[in-house]
Amino acid sequence: MTTRLIFHPDAAAHSAKNAPTAPGSTAQSRNRTEEPQMVDTTAPAREAATFTYTPDELNSLISREVSGRLHELGLSLMSNAAFLLANDTVPAAAKRERARVYLDVSAQLRLLAVAELDSITGEVQ
Repeated sequence: MTTRLIFHPDAAAHSAKNAPTAPGSTAQSRNRTEEPQMVDTTAPAREAATFTYTPDELNSLISREVSGRLHELGLSLMSNAAFLLANDTVPAAAKRERARVYLDVSAQLRLLAVAELDSITGEVQ
């Protein structure tokens, strides 16, 4: 059984000063009434879609997801490097070194992403 709350139109007219209004509080507003509502338990349950993967299909799906995430991380690091280079508050010497590290790691992640996709197709670049 579920509970449906019905609010009276004049509920705002009453003062709620110092009245606890948190859900589950023992002194909730007297301006609403609770009315039970029946739930239909005889309705047929919805069918859930079931997917069956072979081990190769599952490995391929996982590899595509991993590759996509590695690529996203690489792009994020490239964006961080661009933001760092555009930032005037960081000293130039530190800025160049940090940006170089961001770009190096980004390139490595993108190469890993390509290698992950190549492992699916069996191609070598």
